[in-house]
Amino acid sequence: MTAPIILRYGLPFVSVVIDANDQQLRLENVLLDTGAAATVFRTDDLLAIGVMPAPTDHVRFMAGIGGREAVIEKQIDKLVVGNLLVAPFTIQLGAMDYGFEINGIVGMDFLLATRATIDLSKLVVG
Repeated sequence: MTAPIILRYGLPFVSVVIDANDQQLRLENVLLDTGAAATVFRTDDLLAIGVMPAPTDHVRFMAGIGGREAVIEKQIDKLVVGNLLVAPFTIQLGAMDYGFEINGIVGMDFLLATRATIDLSKLVVG
C-alpha cells in the first residue's frame, strides 16, 4: 500500500506512524523532504508516547533553510509511512519552529533505508 502525498504550501506532506515504548502515535502533516539528511519530529508530540530527552542523549545540530537547530538523537521501535517501514529507527527531536504548521520531516535516511519511490504523477510514496 502506497502512502498518499498531500500538497500543502506547494510541499509534499505524508502521514507517519511512530512506535515506541509499546505505544503508537500517528502524525499528519509530516514533510517528505529529499533535501533533508535526517528524519526529525517535534519533541512535544513524541512526549505522548514517552519519547523524551534524557541527560545521556546525543545533541546534534541540523542546518537548513531556516537556519541551525539543536536536536536530540533518539531511537524508536519503528517508523512507518504507508508500506515503508524501518525498525528500529533513529530520529531527531527538535522544536521545529519554522513559521508554518509542520509535525515532522521524513528525510533521506528513511527514504534510502526503505528504497522509497516517490511518484509525483500519482502523488504517492511507496
